[in-house]
Amino acid sequence: MSGPTEKKLSRRRFLGLSSCALATVTVGSQVKVLRALAKTGEVGEPTTLPTKDIFTSCGMCVNKCGVIARVRDGVIFKLDPNPNFVKSRAMLCARGNSGTKVVYDPDRLKYPLIRVGKRGEGKWRRASWEEALDLVAKNMNEIGEKYTRAGMMFASTEGTFQEHFFLQLAECYGSPNTLRHPSLCLSSNIQGFGATYGTNPTPDVLNADYIIMSGANRSEALITPDSIDMLKGDGGRRKLIYLDPRFTKTAAKADEWYPIKPGTDMAFILAMINVIVNEGLHARDFIKTQTVGFDQLIPHIAPYTPEWASAECDIPAADIRRIAREFAAAAPKAVYYQGRRSSFFANDTQMRRAMAILNAVIGNWDVKGGLVPNSSIKLTAHEYIAPWYDDVPMRLEDGAVAYLAEKDGSWPLFRDRVLEGKPYPVKGMMIYKQNVVSSVPNRAKTLKMMDQMDFICTIDITMSDTAWLSDVVLPEATYLERQDPLEGLGGLVPVVAFRQPCIEAMFESKPNLWIMQQIAKRLGDEVYEQFDFTIDEHIHHQVKNNPKILEDLKSKGVYLESEEPVYGKTFGKKLKTKSGKIEIYSEKYAEKGLDPLPVYQSPTAVPGGKYRLVVGRHAYFTHGTTANVSYLHDIMPTNTLWLNPVEAQRLGLKNGQMVRVKSSVGEEQLALEVTQKIRPDTVYMAHGFGVISKGLTNIYGKGGCDAALIEENTCPISGNVAMHETFVEIFPA
Repeated sequence: MSGPTEKKLSRRRFLGLSSCALATVTVGSQVKVLRALAKTGEVGEPTTLPTKDIFTSCGMCVNKCGVIARVRDGVIFKLDPNPNFVKSRAMLCARGNSGTKVVYDPDRLKYPLIRVGKRGEGKWRRASWEEALDLVAKNMNEIGEKYTRAGMMFASTEGTFQEHFFLQLAECYGSPNTLRHPSLCLSSNIQGFGATYGTNPTPDVLNADYIIMSGANRSEALITPDSIDMLKGDGGRRKLIYLDPRFTKTAAKADEWYPIKPGTDMAFILAMINVIVNEGLHARDFIKTQTVGFDQLIPHIAPYTPEWASAECDIPAADIRRIAREFAAAAPKAVYYQGRRSSFFANDTQMRRAMAILNAVIGNWDVKGGLVPNSSIKLTAHEYIAPWYDDVPMRLEDGAVAYLAEKDGSWPLFRDRVLEGKPYPVKGMMIYKQNVVSSVPNRAKTLKMMDQMDFICTIDITMSDTAWLSDVVLPEATYLERQDPLEGLGGLVPVVAFRQPCIEAMFESKPNLWIMQQIAKRLGDEVYEQFDFTIDEHIHHQVKNNPKILEDLKSKGVYLESEEPVYGKTFGKKLKTKSGKIEIYSEKYAEKGLDPLPVYQSPTAVPGGKYRLVVGRHAYFTHGTTANVSYLHDIMPTNTLWLNPVEAQRLGLKNGQMVRVKSSVGEEQLALEVTQKIRPDTVYMAHGFGVISKGLTNIYGKGGCDAALIEENTCPISGNVAMHETFVEIFPA
């Protein structure tokens, strides 16, 4: 019997079948044609039809790699890498290749939805955009009048082209309470390296002869071009040292792997500094002219010997001493790669400071194969004048940590103050593509916070856990269906990325700018005036001082000014630090009452009968956003709990057995994976499973949710979440 995709199906017929009106909508109901297309992948017409190739940028993660969409009769049938896009080395990963499945996903949000049952029941009714937007604006205005405009919070993910418009709406509405993904990921890194160098530089991985990575699993947690360059190297002289409690795919590619005790990375780093300084292997001239605070460092690192560090981190002292010598000998073409995060502990910012100082003492700053400050291509900024509201207080968690990134905030600290209702109540949530229910540790607390909200609106492309618990859900067009602002991607070789619609937006989905404009219109003329422009006008304004940018983007899909990095840009110039130099000793920290040099603190010992839970990433999942994509779900249909065989035998547990994992804040159930790829005192589970949304049909009821188990400990300097300070118990299910 022939299926619907074995017949010719025009786009008009496809849309007609897909947008049938329903009086009452349940998330489980799907369009038959869409389901058939998603199952078979046969989304194109016969190959005799002409193909239209369209330049755009991938939207499956923050890398924004260059893509060419192959379109036939209004249907995207293939995505290929853009050979001109140097940042991604003309490659496209599994996530990027699966992008068509996001467009033709039976689970995608198709039209505005308004909740009709209790939150979490999954009962919705289809609404017109007019009705849904009216309801959103009504609630925003009512909350603003009752609690001041600080009573609405705005949460967004990181690295989306249109995030700027969402944050602009928050500011024009008058709320100081914005939160972004970096407080769950990157804040301590930015703060630690920023306090040392005045910026967060990029390691020149391609040209480095010696690389040390602490938990930066670049073979799976993909960052372009680093993940690609890590495997290339310069003439085969590359040496990679990898520290991680798990044997990851990066460990498999490394020359040496050490299953370091979680939370002890700083001990290893300080011991390396001890060896390099005491044996006179440091870059004397560089330190004398380019840094401040080296004299204070010498006595500070005296106690941190390799023998001391060996007892802390379970790495032999002889290996620490040898690695330190090799690292210094390879300088300046040697880098201790900062990645995103590794230890995930409350001392994470100071651990990053230690990394930065180690790099500084070998003089690898702004040179080939070392740490290089990012270059950028200037685009003309979009200016607007946000209305002023006299009664709006400071942001909710103001003063909670030493260096809070105002735009990013600190999720755990913010949530605690919402639950306390102090210093003022927050009763509304506007969420743009951030799945806070699954990403913020201690899910029970997040659910409690959402339960006391008067109103929640989520803008997304799928029914995430957060959308599932919202009052209004607005469908955004996917990245292959919309025109986005231009975005400059900084790095060793900066580029300008381009995203344009490859097909018309399907169903009733809309781009973020249109949604923001419509909400702004309903909030009043003073707000709407700041959104009175088209996306084309915005883009032409961005390139008004360099029209060639847009010309190249249209003809090649990317704009760049050079294909090679430029080194030495900072030589003879002041850095963006208090002293204008690399600050080994931080006067800024001293003035704040913080340790001006990194001071090591041993992590809490793992209690008997418990295990330290660590998290990590896979190459085919972007946090939890792609786990439901059918192509990627086929690769990994669920997560498991990694446990060392010695401990499995002690507990009487077998591989594949269902187990209960219990922490102080929650309990989850998933299958056990008995493996030698993890330390005996540590367990691991992949992120992105254990969802509560029945609108994610591939992964609902599959695996366990790490956010339900992880405690919300926080770095006191940056507000970054400490993900690896949670202990769990394991029981048979």
